[in-house]
Amino acid sequence: MENLREELTCFICLDYFTSPVTTECGHSFCLVCLLRSWEQHNTPFSCPECWRTLEAPHFQPNERLGRLAGIGKQLRSQVLQSEDQQGPYGRMLAATMMYPGDDQGVNAFSSQCHGINRMSLSSEAEEHHKVVVSEYVKMHQFLKEEEQLHLQLLEKEERENLKKLRDNEIKLIQQVRGLSKMIGQIESMCQNSSIASLEEMEEALERSEPLLLQCPETTSTELSLCRITGMREMLRKFHADITLDPDTANAYLILSEDLKSVRYGGIRQKLPDNPERFDQSATVLGAQSFTCGRHYWEVEVGNKTEWEVGICKDSVSRKGNLPKPPGDLFSLIGLKIGDDYSLWVSSPLKGQHVREPVQKVGVFLDYESGHIAFYNVTDESLIYSFPPDSFEEALRPIFSPCLPNEGTNTGPLTICSLNSYV
Repeated sequence: MENLREELTCFICLDYFTSPVTTECGHSFCLVCLLRSWEQHNTPFSCPECWRTLEAPHFQPNERLGRLAGIGKQLRSQVLQSEDQQGPYGRMLAATMMYPGDDQGVNAFSSQCHGINRMSLSSEAEEHHKVVVSEYVKMHQFLKEEEQLHLQLLEKEERENLKKLRDNEIKLIQQVRGLSKMIGQIESMCQNSSIASLEEMEEALERSEPLLLQCPETTSTELSLCRITGMREMLRKFHADITLDPDTANAYLILSEDLKSVRYGGIRQKLPDNPERFDQSATVLGAQSFTCGRHYWEVEVGNKTEWEVGICKDSVSRKGNLPKPPGDLFSLIGLKIGDDYSLWVSSPLKGQHVREPVQKVGVFLDYESGHIAFYNVTDESLIYSFPPDSFEEALRPIFSPCLPNEGTNTGPLTICSLNSYV
């Protein structure tokens, strides 16, 4: 909700955006709010937030921000609908979500609490609601402090990474200048074909040998993964009970009896080559398909050296092993070579090195908003979030334990049970 308040609130009306527009300085406002602000202040056109003077009243409609604001309003509506089921304290928490401003939400929460005080509550109930208020205020303050700590950490790492890049840039510039100087000397010597010039050229090359053998070094930069407080508890509310679809499994894959686990068997089973079955890729789909709603599941990958989990279109090609076109597959691939561990997303294929292997992956789908994301369940951190897409057909979970890799990758992929946590 902190993120929603920050991203979906108009600076002028302090409410969710309506027909948002973005000025040339990068700030966004409701269209009506911006026009009224300019109309009320008889001054040169300026941004109401940063007061930067604008050359002309130019702004661009921000349709994506408008869609996000719509999502925020839907969330508020869902909270309001669940008030009667949650009782008075549910209504108190709902009040904090109705108001975009930070302090306004806290004040609304407190007001609801005082409203309950005015009701004929027993002394025990009054004491209980005071505890609820106190705990909420503490949590609110804790999250604000934690956010500041994460921002400070990222700012520190950003400064360190920039220093590394600048130092590396200086080294490369010095190396390029040295090579350019050497090239100029050799070109000058080449114009004279005497033996003396050849000897001088040989001496110049010998002196420049350390420079010639020096390879440019790339600077590796890393940012810490920020733990998301309450991430797992929040995502588990959208738990989907996923099972594997035997009709889609490659003939070399062995599924568990409960259809929750898959591994590569090494021996081709005698199975019908039906149209739904993957014939060359070591892949199996989930039995469930999604055309709406939010869904979340977790997959135990353990110590495997290669694996792939994700979401694909129901119409994804099952035959052959060609790369899937963008928009047909949204997957996360884990790959370990020696001590080097990396994660890749597709498609298109993009990679990133990570410090520690991922043991358990969370997969989240919000169909209406076109959102797919992967989480590191152990660290409670975001691994990757795909850019918003527009889904027009059914989507299904996809799993691949990959090949055994000379016996180092024989472990299974296991869909975790979350029923006990919901």
